[in-house]
Amino acid sequence: MGDPDDRRSEPVKQPDGGVIQRDRGQRARSLRPTGTHEQPGIERHEVPGTVRVGDYHEYHHADRWDAVDTPLRGESDIDWLASDEWLAYDVSVQAAGSYELALAVAAADSFGGGDLGVVVDDEPLRRLQFDATGGWYDWAAVTTEIELPRGVHTVRLVVFEGGWKLKQLQFR
Repeated sequence: MGDPDDRRSEPVKQPDGGVIQRDRGQRARSLRPTGTHEQPGIERHEVPGTVRVGDYHEYHHADRWDAVDTPLRGESDIDWLASDEWLAYDVSVQAAGSYELALAVAAADSFGGGDLGVVVDDEPLRRLQFDATGGWYDWAAVTTEIELPRGVHTVRLVVFEGGWKLKQLQFR
């Protein structure tokens, strides 16, 4: 039958959310990004509705803590989102349409504002930039309109420029 490491195959999902890919003449390798943490058991969030920042399905922390799977523990906000991090939320949209997405953010004047992208089902939708809000607990709403089809989707927030906090996402 030949060497099992020398065959082509389609990507296969691993139980931890990663992907196994076999390339001709190479050993199988994981394509799961280092520093990605999943939270099994997190329910889908209803849209319209409010999602606490710590209720993400998946989080990528770009190895800033030298840890592979370090979950965030944010009951009300998450400190210091850094550049190249992302948070993914599974949502269940009750009715297709245009929704206002409001993000509660805080950024100290000494750190400036932030820059992030909104991605739905791997399709980039919006890029949002905001100024400092005056302090770590001076919350401001950053809003945008997004079109969402009915059904289950993944909304991912991608941090392009970090150094700010996120408290919640609200779909209205």
